[in-house]
Amino acid sequence: RWQTLFKEIQELRTLEFPRCLQPENVSGDSELHVFADASGVAYGAVAYLLWPTVNGPEVRLVAAKARVAPLRQTTIPRLELMASLVASRLAKTICDEFKIKPASLTFWSDSRIVLHWLNSESVSYKPFVGVRVAEIQSTWEPKFWRFVPTDLNPADDLSQGISLQDIDGRWKNGPQFLKGPKEEWPIKPVSESTEDDPEKKKTKIIAPLSNQRPPIDPLHYSSWQKLTRVTAYALRFVH
Repeated sequence: RWQTLFKEIQELRTLEFPRCLQPENVSGDSELHVFADASGVAYGAVAYLLWPTVNGPEVRLVAAKARVAPLRQTTIPRLELMASLVASRLAKTICDEFKIKPASLTFWSDSRIVLHWLNSESVSYKPFVGVRVAEIQSTWEPKFWRFVPTDLNPADDLSQGISLQDIDGRWKNGPQFLKGPKEEWPIKPVSESTEDDPEKKKTKIIAPLSNQRPPIDPLHYSSWQKLTRVTAYALRFVH
């Protein structure tokens, strides 16, 4: 494996990417699409620009950012959320640095749990999830996020690893569905129940006392002083 790695590093010299992010014969504004994915090995995001041209849509790779998964074991949904956070920060950097801003922005994730978190209130989750959801929501509204199946997600190449021979495919040219009609783009399946979500805060239910008989009935005492004295004796006894 070590020798194969060094062999691929040498072959990287033959790999080329178009330097210009805008193709020729452009017929409209660009769209920015950022994909996020995670595995037990790595997580990150990759961004593409979709351009309409006279010869049909073209996709150009803009940037990618990957991080090694932490050594301390964590859940895949949490890693997926961290990948979405990387996607959020990457998109903000691209939008801030580009002089010609993309006309639209779309985030893609294959994690239905993360998409549900991003469409919920951050305060309802434990700190790890809540803080990251809040940062993403403060930058981008939930409407920017869409679902993509794992087999159509180019960020899966980032999290799972890809050979040098496969880089010229989906990774370099973007997913094929972006070049098709928007009506045929992936849609989110019916959401499953999230009542048993371990990341949700547990709320304590306090039963109302209006229908319960009070320990000391004030109607049995003729004066306020006597009632307070008896209550004080009872509290002292309980203490």
